[in-house]
Amino acid sequence: MNWGLIRKRSLSLMLSAALFGTTFMSLAAMPKRANAEPESLSYDFEDGTAQGWYGRGGSEVLTAAALAAHSGVYGLQVEGRTQGWNGPQADITSMMKEGQPYALSAWLRLPAGTPDASVSMTIQRTTGGTDHYENVTSGPVQAGGWVRLKGEYTLPAASEKVTIYFESSDHPTLAFYIDDIRIERLPDSPPAAIQEDIPSLKDVFEDDFMLGSAFLVSEIADPNGPDAKLLKKHFNSLTAGNELKWDATEPQEGAFDFTRADQAFRFAVDHGMAFRGHTLVWHSQTPDWVFRGADGNLASKEVLLQRMKRHIDTVVGRYKGRIYAWDVVNEVIDPSQPQGLRSSLWYQIAGEEYIEKAFEYAHAADPSAKLFINDYNTHDPVKRQYLYDLIKRLKEKGIPVDGVGHQMHNSIQSPSPQQIDATIGAFRDLGIEQQITELDMSSYTNDTDSWETFPVDLQIRQAYQYKDTFDVFKKHKDQITAVIFWGKDDRNTWLRTFPTVRKNWPLLFDENLQAKYAYWALVDPGKVPVEIGHASASTSAGLINIDGSLEEAWARGTSVPVRKNGETKAAFTSLWDQRHLYVTIDVFDTTVNGNDAVEVYIDGNNGKTPAYEPDDKKYTFRRSGTNPHKHADYKTIRTEGGYRIEASIPIENGVLGQELGFDIRIADRSGKDVWMSSWNDTTGSQDTDTSKFGVLKLDEGPRYVSAKQGTPVIDGTIDAAWNGMDPIRTDRYVIGSAGSTAKVRTLWDHERLYILAEVKDTLLSKQSGNAYEQDSIEIFVDTNNAKTDFFEPDDGQYRINFDNERSVNPASLSGNLISAAKRTEDGYVVEASIAWTGVPPKANELIGFDIQVNNDEDGDGDRDSVSIWNDTSGQSYQNTSGYGLLKLGER
Repeated sequence: MNWGLIRKRSLSLMLSAALFGTTFMSLAAMPKRANAEPESLSYDFEDGTAQGWYGRGGSEVLTAAALAAHSGVYGLQVEGRTQGWNGPQADITSMMKEGQPYALSAWLRLPAGTPDASVSMTIQRTTGGTDHYENVTSGPVQAGGWVRLKGEYTLPAASEKVTIYFESSDHPTLAFYIDDIRIERLPDSPPAAIQEDIPSLKDVFEDDFMLGSAFLVSEIADPNGPDAKLLKKHFNSLTAGNELKWDATEPQEGAFDFTRADQAFRFAVDHGMAFRGHTLVWHSQTPDWVFRGADGNLASKEVLLQRMKRHIDTVVGRYKGRIYAWDVVNEVIDPSQPQGLRSSLWYQIAGEEYIEKAFEYAHAADPSAKLFINDYNTHDPVKRQYLYDLIKRLKEKGIPVDGVGHQMHNSIQSPSPQQIDATIGAFRDLGIEQQITELDMSSYTNDTDSWETFPVDLQIRQAYQYKDTFDVFKKHKDQITAVIFWGKDDRNTWLRTFPTVRKNWPLLFDENLQAKYAYWALVDPGKVPVEIGHASASTSAGLINIDGSLEEAWARGTSVPVRKNGETKAAFTSLWDQRHLYVTIDVFDTTVNGNDAVEVYIDGNNGKTPAYEPDDKKYTFRRSGTNPHKHADYKTIRTEGGYRIEASIPIENGVLGQELGFDIRIADRSGKDVWMSSWNDTTGSQDTDTSKFGVLKLDEGPRYVSAKQGTPVIDGTIDAAWNGMDPIRTDRYVIGSAGSTAKVRTLWDHERLYILAEVKDTLLSKQSGNAYEQDSIEIFVDTNNAKTDFFEPDDGQYRINFDNERSVNPASLSGNLISAAKRTEDGYVVEASIAWTGVPPKANELIGFDIQVNNDEDGDGDRDSVSIWNDTSGQSYQNTSGYGLLKLGER
């Protein structure tokens, strides 16, 4: 990943109080001060000039004009832009100091009559001969009034040149006014001090794997400072974040610079820490000259491989026997490509051979180093399979691949523990090491949210997600040799500028180097507040017989796991009607003891009280099945993996939307010993305290429809096979509250699922270049109806627009889709068939199914509405738990 975007801890001087009260001058006009950077500057254009600003593209016309004034007499009028990156730019090199935070702001307005448009404030810096572009902030600008853009920026490394500029990438000819541009140095942060009296992470995981962190040399400028102390206390493996990449070590051909790399390496060696090399061959942060011949065209394969060999010989050879592992090639897998390999310049010139040669050259340069192939999103089954196949091919050819690196740039929502478990397990038979190489956990689940402070509930969610993740790592400690965090603290993280500029808190220590809940979740989970879990019970839709055999109605519920230390101990599903809560609990315990039991707790008013109230109840259901019908009707049956409880629990006047306090605890007994596993209250206080119960919502549950057997011709014409099929309608909304909808019918046979969608749409548009914003339908299929929060190999998303242009997620399933589309007087018709993935379902089985309609209502390229049959979460493209149910009927 690109640590060119990372923010550094403040090393600044306090701002001069007197300076805040003055009228600021342009930097060019400021008096020179020996050995000091200016603490602030502003551009007000009151002298009637552009004050040093110039056009980035050369075509721009910059004029100090009264019409452009936010305050005073003049502002800067920007015209003549012809490309998105064009705009006004100013050199602020003399202002900027490495590691120092700055506040930047400007006022912008559009000329009268101009539609609203987004404008970005960006920093361009040249570091080590390589240009970096870092967005500070962006936002909508309007003609109706002035808008202030403001953000913070920290220069991550000493740079030869730093400029600030304004652009509008989506509006290449946009003219705008800008005034009162201000840049000021922010005050020093309070002195940071680490917590010396807390357990060291490297000691906590001493018997499991090495624990490491990536870092930049600016963090160890003071080897006795708090940043360096944190690294020394908690980690026994270090990775240079940027210092060993190609653009840092060989910015010009044959001109090597190891100044910063040696600093990083020496710090590790001096403090007894292993050092990991990152990275030798990558499509990013590699200078363009590597791929070019003297004529500027792409170099030949021979020249490219010669350059690679010289680079690897020099870099790896310099640290021979002293760097224990190298990421030899980085991010080479792209599942959207036919062969699953990224179409980088490396691949375009040398094909897959460049990967083979990189490992051979690295092994020759240092036979003792462990050599890794490193990539992100390895939890994606399709990408993971391409990576597995590549490693297998390389190993079969005798290429010295020693390990696979899983970057694991996760979020507080995904990947799930099951996905991580499957990922590690998938590579086990290759006989290679596995390392977690770039671990962090974004506090966001999308690219649009932004908070000034880290919400407490999300701090707790992050802590439990980290715990679940590390439970999986420890389960596979025979495979995993190191877990490396991509940064040590929340100030030093690339996620504060990627994928957008915002505060993020993805690591175990906060901006002041203090341990967070995420740290304590790994060291002493009892210090983390209990997280209140949420689940839902679906309407029973008929009589439930408590006999241990599950009626079809149980398929309406969602299975919820009960986990302990990374292992799933049980799973429960719930249904309801006005008088009953129905629960099935599958317990995975093959050691039979008649006193094993399931304890179910109900807090009828969800009062969350520290002591029981009259509505609070506990029900005990024994594995032996003793005392049935005493307080609630239940039945116990033996299963292959343990036992199942099916129970009917009385409730009073259950209504749709009601929330019950709820918990389940599994008691696993052996003699006098008992082991408890709880769904929510992990403190074990359920018998007296309801405040830590989870929440069970009485919900409607998924919609249901049947499909008869039949095989229509896919030609866009509604033939007789569709007659008599029950239609469903996309009458719920994910986006908007009105817009295009579809009447949908389904058929199936033993090879395929068939869909007919008749879409009502008054204006057909594919103005947007994004397929999902074009007028189209999307079909979602979960063949095994697993209702997971991630896509399994049998799950697919199939998009077809009104011109029959298709896109499929994952792309590897594209061959499954056959479709035809025809325009109609009031919209369009799509007829499609999708081949079954995995084990084909049989008659009378249920599959997960949903369908949505995307609508650009006014033809401007923006998606204005999304109607759907069942799942309104907006997560259908990656989460199957909200799909409706499609029963595969008889002819």
